Amino acid sequence: MNRDEHAPEALTPARSLTIPVRPWGGESLPSYVARLAHANRTPHTALWRHIGVPYRAGASSTTLPWEATLNQPAAARLAVMSGIPVERLRKALPALSWSTREASALPTDVPTVWMRQAHSPNAVICRQCTVRRGVSAEVRAHLALPDIVCHRHYVWQSPEPRDISTVPEIGRAQRKLRKFRNAHGSHIMACCIRDARWIIGGWASIPSREPLFEDLWQHRRMKLGLPHWFRSWDLTTHIMAHPEIVTLASALAPIYLDTGYLQRPGFREWEFKAHLRSRLGLDPRRNPTGDPINKFFYTVQMDRARWRNPKSAMITETATPRTAQ
Repeated sequence: MNRDEHAPEALTPARSLTIPVRPWGGESLPSYVARLAHANRTPHTALWRHIGVPYRAGASSTTLPWEATLNQPAAARLAVMSGIPVERLRKALPALSWSTREASALPTDVPTVWMRQAHSPNAVICRQCTVRRGVSAEVRAHLALPDIVCHRHYVWQSPEPRDISTVPEIGRAQRKLRKFRNAHGSHIMACCIRDARWIIGGWASIPSREPLFEDLWQHRRMKLGLPHWFRSWDLTTHIMAHPEIVTLASALAPIYLDTGYLQRPGFREWEFKAHLRSRLGLDPRRNPTGDPINKFFYTVQMDRARWRNPKSAMITETATPRTAQ
């Protein structure tokens, strides 16, 4: 069967829909198309068939956490149907810009859609904020870590909205993280957050190493209604230990602001380690066996070039896929 027979709607002239829908800043393509279809009382699967011919096997367009790659003809058809110029769509829908390199694998003569897993996880925007702006449907958008918390309603938005009003130190940490990003940029922020999570994860996996953290995180977990089981890399730990992660990330900034910081004359590694422990509220004189801070410095010294590689930083923290770096 010819590929064109799968979606003949994509080969007909595009027409503007009756009800236009403004995209949310940073919104994912499946989320925007679903809202556009809902406003015009059209199944979003049918709207995708009008946008382009499916390319390869991938996620169903009904799976909102996924993302779409459009070639230029498909992006032009979406602009016509939405009544919004392509350039405005590119500013609001980051996938249209991210997919520039990936779209080179798609046909150029036929409008084509490629559904695939999102390079950057998207979050469900705070429901109170969307309703306040007259949007009743669920909105999924790609958010950088400093923007994950809605400060108006105290909601952690990724991957699903979660109330954090009972733990005010998370909101304070978010404001501190925003200032950090404004001062040093997204790349240094991502590297420091990556390092801080790597270190904190060592304590989260075996809480008994630091009883102070064990008691603190258990208390937060109960307030946030998080499950009692957790792993060092999952979302539960990210929310639960977020204030400590931000504090440690700020303390690690000198390593990336000055590439020769660890080789500076007079630099004493033990003093810097003690400084990191004191910033976290731990006993700076204690040097327990298996301390994640010691393991971190050993890892950096063993493979410093890889550790400083920009693409090794977590893409989740900047909401930018590696293909766009």
